Amino acid sequence: MKLRTLLAGALAFAAAGFLQPAKAQDKVSLRLDWVFGTEHSGVWAAQEKGFFKDENLDVRILPGEGSSVTVKLVGTGDVDFGYATADQALLAYSRALPVVTTAVILQSSPTGIVFPKSTGIKKLTDLYGKRLGLQLKSAVERQWRVVAKMQNIDTAKINEVPADLAVAQLIIAGRIDAGVAFFFNDGIRPIAEGIDMDWILFRDVGLPMYSSSLIVNAATIEKKPDVVARFTRAFVRGWAFAKANPDEAFALTIKAQPTLDNKYNKIKLPAVLTLLDSADTQKNSLGHSDRAGWIRCRRRSSTSICSRSRSTSTRSTPTSSCRSRDRRWHTSLKGEVGDRSVPGGFDCRRMT
Repeated sequence: MKLRTLLAGALAFAAAGFLQPAKAQDKVSLRLDWVFGTEHSGVWAAQEKGFFKDENLDVRILPGEGSSVTVKLVGTGDVDFGYATADQALLAYSRALPVVTTAVILQSSPTGIVFPKSTGIKKLTDLYGKRLGLQLKSAVERQWRVVAKMQNIDTAKINEVPADLAVAQLIIAGRIDAGVAFFFNDGIRPIAEGIDMDWILFRDVGLPMYSSSLIVNAATIEKKPDVVARFTRAFVRGWAFAKANPDEAFALTIKAQPTLDNKYNKIKLPAVLTLLDSADTQKNSLGHSDRAGWIRCRRRSSTSICSRSRSTSTRSTPTSSCRSRDRRWHTSLKGEVGDRSVPGGFDCRRMT
């Protein structure tokens, strides 16, 4: 009788625990840098494979209108997280928006000159006499100005054509010979239309930079460090999955966004995933715990102070003064990435 009583009590206790309501998921928003596509395959993998759910997160994924807009919305607190280029995050920080990068996904920038192979372009000086499409007042145009200056390119010899967001369409229509754009967008879309394309990436002509990254407001880190850590972990996990399983990542992206152009996006995905590779990620894997820290930079006279903390920590500990001029992370108050002449510019990179 005593044994039956003890057993009944234990079962009742277990049942009471089992019937306790599960902890409600934390609802957060993520705004992307652009409209949905396979350049966001890691995000859709995290959503569709349940990686966000595993971290007790209910994530609303929103399309974007450019990295600069996404970073501003994160900085003003209108969205919780953003996926945007790292240079725009640094520029926003220099303008007093409290944004912090918790994970760099694209280890190098996709920006460059894209052109049909039939143009015969092999080097930047081959642009002389050609029609070059430019998205005026954009980050990629500023990068082009810096590259042109670094490589002593006489832009007066190039017919620059305003292209807004239609570089690929203008190339397909034969209205421009080349364009400044992300190679995996405007460089690959004409391939889907049967045009052989090539490109010169800015990383290969003197301007290596980190690119698309996970951005969060500094206040969110202070108020909800655990949410930031869990979100970052699931986000990186999604990208690691996409890198290891590109075909399934493509299928998950199309499942989530069935209206996407399948042909174009399937060609684009492998190109995007190549940008996840770097000496760091090849050695330690994407999001390795010894490297997955956020970057925080602040101006101090002509130098800057960078500090790192792991994503599971609540505080950021100063580790080094970034006095060495590393163009990978250089930006300036004028917004001219790579301009070394501007006092008070930022020279920051992810600390190891």
